[in-house]
Amino acid sequence: MISQNPNNDDILKARAVKLAKKADSEKERLKKLDFVEFKIAGELYGIELKFIRTIHPLKNLTYVPGAPDFIRGIINLRGEIISVVDLKKFFDLPDQELTNLSQVIILSSDTMEFGILADKILGVMQIPETKIQPSLPTLTGIRSAYLKGVTGAGVVILDGDKLLSDEKMLIYIETAG
Repeated sequence: MISQNPNNDDILKARAVKLAKKADSEKERLKKLDFVEFKIAGELYGIELKFIRTIHPLKNLTYVPGAPDFIRGIINLRGEIISVVDLKKFFDLPDQELTNLSQVIILSSDTMEFGILADKILGVMQIPETKIQPSLPTLTGIRSAYLKGVTGAGVVILDGDKLLSDEKMLIYIETAG
């Protein structure tokens, strides 16, 4: 029989708090990141699934005169006009020709939607968040600003929030007035 001694109550409360903390840290340790892995300019990239609306084959890309050079063009996706961003140009990576493996990853948030061009989709991956390293010393310049982290396999995980909230992705059309 357990006595109602204040010391016993304190001990039991301390144990309960300690056990609860272990469960929380275990949940944190087991938290996984789901992302689509793709190639651009021969490098491996990934972006979290929560930012992806759909992935679509690159077909009928229409050039937009006067758009920034990183805007590769627009596509018609089931009646919606979607801008296609070429991250190779945006990140100052070597340009490559489009192939039949090129895909458009449509990113979406409450305020913005556009596609990013991928040379090849490799698949959906999952990794514990604790296994994502903050950075690589070789990633410099503009790429580091959009970096969420790097996996042990060398996949650069892009920060979807930063991409989808970047004002550089907005194109303003001025009218003569």
